[in-house]
Amino acid sequence: MADILIRPAQPGDGAAMSAYVSRLVAEKLDTILLNHEISPEEEDAVIARFAADDRSVFLLAFDADRVVGMLDIRGHDHPAKRHWGSFGMSVDRDWRGRGVGRRLLERGIEIARGWPGYCRLELGVTPWNTGAIALYESLSFVHEGIKRKGINLRGAPEDDLLMALVW
Repeated sequence: MADILIRPAQPGDGAAMSAYVSRLVAEKLDTILLNHEISPEEEDAVIARFAADDRSVFLLAFDADRVVGMLDIRGHDHPAKRHWGSFGMSVDRDWRGRGVGRRLLERGIEIARGWPGYCRLELGVTPWNTGAIALYESLSFVHEGIKRKGINLRGAPEDDLLMALVW
């Protein structure tokens, strides 16, 4: 685990990110929104958008030159919402349950806490993603509600749990 490097996505990471996403899509996961492959060029465009936003970050976890996890925090431009953001996260199948997600999220929280006036991170999580829920709870995220029929990942609308960390 000490060999895992976590850092913000940089220009040129698009190919490694695209390969990672292809592996996730092939799993046909019912816990993440991502359901299509993304080209290296599209990923490079994502990196540029995140780099241009002072209240967003896209973190990558690397095992050598292979991406094994991603976390993105998306902030808001509207003045009434610039104090918070939402995030999404995923970890490569071979690295799940080994602390990569925790390290990504801890680093993301650390970065977000450094943004002036920022005081909230939130997410939606499927009720059957119990491993992720346990991770979020262990990092002091609290359940705030249920978005009834808020997500459709298994062929029909189902509930989505809403959780947040506030400091």
